[in-house]
Amino acid sequence: MVLLAIWRLKEKAYGVSIRKQVRKDTGKDYTYGTLYGLLRQMTYKGYIEKSLGDPIPKKGGRSRAYFSLTPLGVQALKDTVKLHRSLWKDINEFSFDES
Repeated sequence: MVLLAIWRLKEKAYGVSIRKQVRKDTGKDYTYGTLYGLLRQMTYKGYIEKSLGDPIPKKGGRSRAYFSLTPLGVQALKDTVKLHRSLWKDINEFSFDES
């Protein structure tokens, strides 16, 4: 979900925007602690890269951290889509009614 949010946001992917995108896409409301833990883990695994923008006066001169997908992250996203499609390919929407 987080990789997809970063992909959708492109150059506008930073903590607050990623959290809002995940909420919009899934209805899940991650805490910032959870989100930044995931971002740290994905950076460590090489799925995303972190870069700092220009200092922002509203933030007391601190820089905003932006995130982008690496080639490994793009491949992970493609693999996830492929896996989901293969899992659902033989299931029609009405089969859940059969119990």
